[in-house]
Amino acid sequence: MPTRIIIGTSALIRGYWHLCLAACALLAFGLRRYVGTTAGRLQWDELRLKLPVTGNLSYQSSLAKLCRSLSISLHAGLPMTQALQVIERSAGNAFLAQKIHALGTGIERGELLSKASASSGLFSPLVLQMISIGEETGELPMLLDEAAGFYERETDVALKNLTSSIEPILIVVVGGMVLVLALGIFMPMWEMIGKAGT
Repeated sequence: MPTRIIIGTSALIRGYWHLCLAACALLAFGLRRYVGTTAGRLQWDELRLKLPVTGNLSYQSSLAKLCRSLSISLHAGLPMTQALQVIERSAGNAFLAQKIHALGTGIERGELLSKASASSGLFSPLVLQMISIGEETGELPMLLDEAAGFYERETDVALKNLTSSIEPILIVVVGGMVLVLALGIFMPMWEMIGKAGT
């Protein structure tokens, strides 16, 4: 079976390479058009944040920017709802922008930032606790700044571990390709040797 797959793939590419190129181009065009829609952009940005290696890194970095921007805005005396609207427009990710919009909607309804944040599912439990303490003590901008520092440290750790995270994935992918090629070459030889021996 591995040999048939290799031969069939080779014959398909050699005989119908123009159709393969056209199919790839059509697929890329369709994907680009879908990502251009509101629903497609939302799903694409959510998928980017859930990727095995880079997704968590991007998510932590975005939350660090969110906390830092909100802290600076509150220090400057900007109303929280207005600050969240500015951050939402500059989020650069439709999925995160939707979460920030839900956060702002909760604040407009009169909810505390800690309750709205818990409903949005944006922050980790530790950061939620820091926000709650900041509201109780009146030091919310300072605690948001601390939360930004927390996420920045998490991002730094993820960056340091990026190489060690990518290495096993590359080993599995390359090993799988080598295994398919090796089986495609050696299995017919083993079968012929077995028949010759009988």
